Amino acid sequence: MRLLFTLALSLFGFVVSYAQNQTALEKEMSISFTRKPLDAALEDLAKMAQLDLVYSNSLLPSTTITGSWVRTPVHKILNDLLTNTNLTYRWSNGQLVLVKSTALVTTPPAVPKPIRISGYVESQTSGERLIQATIFDVRSGLGALSNEFGFYSLSLPLGAVQLQISYLGQTPINLPLKLRRDTFLTFKLKDQLLLDSVVVRGVVARSHLQGDDFYGNGLDLTQIDRLPKLAGESDLVRAIQLMPGVQAGPDGIGGFFVRGGEAGQNLVIIDDVPMYNTNHAAGVLSIFNSDIIKSAELLKGAFPARYAGRLSSVLDIRTRDGNKHFWEGSGSIGLISSRLTLEGPIVKDKSSLLVSGRFSTLNWLMKPYSQNYKAGHNEKGETGYGFYDFNAKFNAELSPRNRIYLSFFQGLDRFSNGGYQADTLLLRDQNGLLGAYRLYSSYREFLTWKNTGGAFRWNRMHNNKLFSNTTLTFSELRVEIGSSSRDTLRLLAPNGWYSYSTFDGGYRSRIQDFGLRSDFHWSLSPQHYVRFGGRVQQNIFVPGIREYSEEFKDEIEGREPVSRRIRTQGWSLYAEDEWRPNNNLRIDYGFNWSAWAVDGKIHSSLEPRLATFYRLGEKNRLKASFSRMAQFLHLLTGANIGLPTDLWVPSTGAIRPGIAWQSTLGYDHKIGKNWEMGIELYHKKMQNLISYSEGAGFLDDWERNVTIGKGKATGLDFLLRKSGEKISGFVSYSFAETERTFPKINLGRPYPFRYDHRHDLKINGQWKVSPKVDFSATWVYGSGLAFSAPQSKFTFLIPGETPNPIDVTTFGPKNGRRMPPYHRLDLAANFHFGQDKKVRHDLQISIYNAYNRRNPLYYKIVNRPVAGSTGNSRENEVISVYLLPILPGFSYVLEF
Repeated sequence: MRLLFTLALSLFGFVVSYAQNQTALEKEMSISFTRKPLDAALEDLAKMAQLDLVYSNSLLPSTTITGSWVRTPVHKILNDLLTNTNLTYRWSNGQLVLVKSTALVTTPPAVPKPIRISGYVESQTSGERLIQATIFDVRSGLGALSNEFGFYSLSLPLGAVQLQISYLGQTPINLPLKLRRDTFLTFKLKDQLLLDSVVVRGVVARSHLQGDDFYGNGLDLTQIDRLPKLAGESDLVRAIQLMPGVQAGPDGIGGFFVRGGEAGQNLVIIDDVPMYNTNHAAGVLSIFNSDIIKSAELLKGAFPARYAGRLSSVLDIRTRDGNKHFWEGSGSIGLISSRLTLEGPIVKDKSSLLVSGRFSTLNWLMKPYSQNYKAGHNEKGETGYGFYDFNAKFNAELSPRNRIYLSFFQGLDRFSNGGYQADTLLLRDQNGLLGAYRLYSSYREFLTWKNTGGAFRWNRMHNNKLFSNTTLTFSELRVEIGSSSRDTLRLLAPNGWYSYSTFDGGYRSRIQDFGLRSDFHWSLSPQHYVRFGGRVQQNIFVPGIREYSEEFKDEIEGREPVSRRIRTQGWSLYAEDEWRPNNNLRIDYGFNWSAWAVDGKIHSSLEPRLATFYRLGEKNRLKASFSRMAQFLHLLTGANIGLPTDLWVPSTGAIRPGIAWQSTLGYDHKIGKNWEMGIELYHKKMQNLISYSEGAGFLDDWERNVTIGKGKATGLDFLLRKSGEKISGFVSYSFAETERTFPKINLGRPYPFRYDHRHDLKINGQWKVSPKVDFSATWVYGSGLAFSAPQSKFTFLIPGETPNPIDVTTFGPKNGRRMPPYHRLDLAANFHFGQDKKVRHDLQISIYNAYNRRNPLYYKIVNRPVAGSTGNSRENEVISVYLLPILPGFSYVLEF
């Protein structure tokens, strides 16, 4: 099957390339020259006709061209230019090569051997290696991008080249060279002073070279920092939620949902380490500290073969390496957290260390407030919530070809609530006081979840064509829930008796991931850039352990597993080729083969990937893709608001891995100098999805309480973006429809997915008033989320069981109702001071939900007496629960 797939792609590429070559030469053009050197005239013709022209300067005679051609085929103009030069041309690998005409008579024409340049692109200021930097030769039109480790490899014609090396936020380099042999070059770019000395740092940009922004959305971190912030907290996930095709949870919390997928169907990796929980504060914030992020890219449609393991999207985050030249730092404070980052060399120019920490300041407000609140209800105690995350990264250059990295991450959230209360009870009858009693009541409850991740990486440049990265990873998520209470009743009398009752309960779960992967980057030729590699992993699932004790006991009486402990092993191999038949066409094809061993059974999946890109002139691009994805572990959710009680479980002997097929078709258009527009259609079908059966939750044995079903999603994503020094922004719109079908839910009938936003609109505008002041505004609108609402109520009596009738509420179709439309306006003002000095200051003042829109988080049913009723009549009332009203915020950042 793989061989047929490859042959079919090769035949398709040959036909397309041949047809396009002939069409390019038949195109009619008008052009004129006056005493223009032959090489310059050929370059002008090649540029106008969009030909990839290759030749050696030594072949060209020293002659000038004077002439005019009106609506003349390109091949006729080319023949006229080569008259009396003893030169002709032929096609070779999508390039038009000039050769001596005599060579065609006796032997096949000799094509000049290309020269290979390779190396790294770095920041001159910090030594940070730059991702997706552009290396481009103006003369030949050939170029390359640096990979995720700053490495590039590029084949160029022998002789003179004019290199341009560029990266957003850095000063471009223009470098003329004469290439005679394969060369290793490291380019060091200076920080660029943009917009009157505002230094741009930590920027991620996708180049438009050959459509390399095809796969996903690169995120500009400077723009993220200028977006309005919730309580002054810059957050990567909230910026992702503004992209087309990406939905937010209720009131923006609970993570992100891509093209009809669930939160657990997003592969989130930090330096190749998979993360199993990305939320602080139940999803109000994410775990990603923006101070240490170097790049972030979201893939949601066409997936390169190197990514596997999830059905909906990939969020690939790379952290900064740290300054190799000098020590520097930054700190910030906001309403809900503070941060501190330090970085610098261990051995100057050879190794560096970066450490960054963030901790919550919510307890400073929450604990005093809760103490006063409880005191007003005759209770001693407090409620607290806090979180922290810590990042560290060390890297060292062992040699020009070898470098190692060691990175570590840990984040923890803890919610606690406790109280103590004492009351005096007086027992009387008609004759007087019978006795006095003292009732002591205390309780304590907590919820803790902790993420831990680490990686050891080794980069090696084997030669000027082959680069490899080997990574050893570890990731763990631990969740612990506890609750205890004690009630004591004591007779207030000498030697008075007392009685007490206690309850202690707990729940713990965890998932561990150990992995080893190797990735190879092979610049096979100017037309083929190949990646291949593999991964082995072991996962340990402990979905739940309960501990409890009750009544008159001080020790733990019971300890029982909610679900069994499961150990799994996984393997995957992949290969992909980025094939460029010519300057306008790119075809990426490959496969990923994965296997999963569990319960004595092996699940396997072969996943083909195909993506094509075609440029129509300088302003138009077409793209299409097809991919198959498999997911061997699943996230069971119950609360829909990003709580860590969502449960990661594996595919087992009885539960097959989830499968998704997705196809996309898109069109991009550049409008003038500063406007871009893109539109993409997609269709996705999913099978072997799992969900809790009706009424089940994380405290139940999940294997006995799940149902297996399918889903589908269809939609359109649209993006209009404006760039500019003063005014910039974007409009993002999505139209989507997604549904689920499970045998044990909704009587087996299809129903709308919880996050089925039919319409989703986001608008952002940014205005730079001066180098020191800029403003930003974001408005979002979304169709209401689907939910299940109570429909009717009836009463019945069970003979012999209870003398009182029972009220039963029935619900309509699953997710048959819609919340009100969601909309919100956020505003921000940013102030920058000392940007050209050693100490820099940034201040943001923001307003979240500026017009105080009451967007429901969820609905609950409250049973209340019927108003005006004289009996015991009660009725259910649906109550809206709101979370985030209008919230002012500020953030102050100090860099030194």
